[in-house]
Amino acid sequence: MLAPAPAPVVETSRLLWRTRGEHWDYEFICVPEIPALPAWLTALEAMIGDADASAGELRYGLLEIDEPGPRGPLVFPYVATRFLDPARKDWTGRQVQHFAVWFPPIPEEAIEALPGAIPADWHLRVLEGLAGTYGSGEVFGLPEAAIRASRRGAPESRAARAMAIVKRTPPVALLEGEAAPARWKRVPTVKKKCLDPPGAVSLQVAGAGDNGKRPGLGCFAVSLLVILAVGRLVIGWAAG
Repeated sequence: MLAPAPAPVVETSRLLWRTRGEHWDYEFICVPEIPALPAWLTALEAMIGDADASAGELRYGLLEIDEPGPRGPLVFPYVATRFLDPARKDWTGRQVQHFAVWFPPIPEEAIEALPGAIPADWHLRVLEGLAGTYGSGEVFGLPEAAIRASRRGAPESRAARAMAIVKRTPPVALLEGEAAPARWKRVPTVKKKCLDPPGAVSLQVAGAGDNGKRPGLGCFAVSLLVILAVGRLVIGWAAG
């Protein structure tokens, strides 16, 4: 007789989680190390941006990362959901939304087995596991005064500090529960280009897109400074 399969385990190294706090706006509080991308917002939007948070839709699919080199694209199965927190509300009384993606360590060929292997409430179990880190007064309940103080010359962003705390979450075992395969929806493959090597991923992705800034603006600013510097050199030569 075969032994029962071990319960799936969710580790933060394979977890993508975007949410908000009682007083702070939406940020990434966890980005995966496997797979790695230099930024996650557009990938997350492609996975569950149009999902109904009040319905707690369950989705699964593939993330394809086109890395340079002879190996070709890397493909990662994932499960994802957008849902409302059953207990937490922000300071205005609105229910907190969560955007969650987990990349289980399985081969691409095993993706169709996910709906029958993952409990339908996997995201709530992970949220419960995050209670001691994300749910703490250092992250979710961070006072407004502390948030204002962190904006005044802090050596690292609030999002980076929150991510460091959440990364300490112990692995969460998804114990036996209702699989509910009929509730799962297979979505088209999400394709991304990894323009930077995985080791270059930084915590700046934690706030990407939340403040209206775009990476292109930084490139534009650098280009403008270069043009001004060259112009000053030309004027100096002409004057000489």
